[in-house]
Amino acid sequence: MQPNTPQLWDKVWQHQPSAEEHRYNLALEAHTIRWQRIEKRVGAAFGGFEQLRVIEMGAGAGTNAGLMAQRGAQVTILDYSERALAQAREFFKANDLRAEFVQANALDLPAALREKFDVALSFGLAEHFSGADRVQIFRSHLDALRGGGMAFVSVPNAFNVPYRAFKWVAETTGRWKLGVEIPFTHRELQRICAQLDVTDCEFFGDSFLTSLQFVNPWRYARKRLARPRSFEIARISKEVGTPLDERWSYATVLVMRRGRANGDEVRRNTFAPTR
Repeated sequence: MQPNTPQLWDKVWQHQPSAEEHRYNLALEAHTIRWQRIEKRVGAAFGGFEQLRVIEMGAGAGTNAGLMAQRGAQVTILDYSERALAQAREFFKANDLRAEFVQANALDLPAALREKFDVALSFGLAEHFSGADRVQIFRSHLDALRGGGMAFVSVPNAFNVPYRAFKWVAETTGRWKLGVEIPFTHRELQRICAQLDVTDCEFFGDSFLTSLQFVNPWRYARKRLARPRSFEIARISKEVGTPLDERWSYATVLVMRRGRANGDEVRRNTFAPTR
């Protein structure tokens, strides 16, 4: 498999979505059970998104950070792929949102981005690392946080059968394009929290039912038949959670909270983001 490099991700992000598709993707994520669960936790911790400082690492388009920007957060998008950052700029522009864009390696967080944020996020990032880097990427999320900050790290669940079947078929047939990707178990995530001395952590899942799309034959038939996708936002329905989500869904989201020093408060500074 190809190693995890900027060149690999430049290839992955070659597709250039239309402005209509960018707007649809933002609305689609807003209807997911994963976003509903994130929004609930941020609301409980901070009272809302207004003026929170947020960083999404290895962000790609930065969809979840975009949802936070839409609700008043001040957002930084970090990626080491030039094409990913170019797509993120287009995504934010299409959705009339603002952000600061930084090209850097999340494993080596720039000093200017350390201890600056209330919320640190990544979606589909940590699973592309192995060895010491597999722990370091979680440490980077904590390094970005102020005291009292919260990190959301969404990773593939090793026990989601539809995803594992899809990945095996794609690798076996030579169609896997995402390089090294090692899913996580809850036990491994617990070990990582212990290594990082994080005692305030929890897990939740996204939708198990939605993960069945990995093995939906119509999804692949539509691509082969070149059927156009519909980007009608009005047709999106809100995902509903089930008891299966925590253990068996495609994504496991690890929530880590950084403790506050004495007298430390969640601060909300202003900055001048760029489009």
